[in-house]
Amino acid sequence: MMLLILIVAIGSTRAQSPIDDVFNKYAGQDGYTTVVINSFMFQFLSNIESDDPDYKSFKKATSGIESIRILTQEDANSQKFGRELLDILPREEYKELMVVKEANEEVVFLVKQAGENISEFLLVVTGESEDDALIVIKGDLDMETISSLSGGLDLPAMENLEELDNQ
Repeated sequence: MMLLILIVAIGSTRAQSPIDDVFNKYAGQDGYTTVVINSFMFQFLSNIESDDPDYKSFKKATSGIESIRILTQEDANSQKFGRELLDILPREEYKELMVVKEANEEVVFLVKQAGENISEFLLVVTGESEDDALIVIKGDLDMETISSLSGGLDLPAMENLEELDNQ
């Protein structure tokens, strides 16, 4: 019985993805901000009645979201953190959607597909700026959903989603 419990415990530990490991490593550390929004929040917001067309569009866009997790770093070690993100991520599991490179910043958009839709969307911001970030959106998503989030959520690093609207 003890052996079975040990095997289950070891198996559940290994079930964590490299992305989960990154969030667990940096959550609560000085210089890092973590934001986690679960599907319950979007369900809760969908109960609010409004005639505002922007809100109705936002409600529709968020209906398939399971979670949004954001990890940002705001200090001098930002370049190291961003490089670590790009090195740790299992790039073979994702398709590169787009890369935006500027003189001092790189923004990488990655998706994991499930059939026609996207099951996971990653946005990695890295560079010489002090605002490196990782955004992970999970759910039953499409590109319209992802691009509409840039205007609907005023959260750290979400302005980078506007790059999708520009393409």
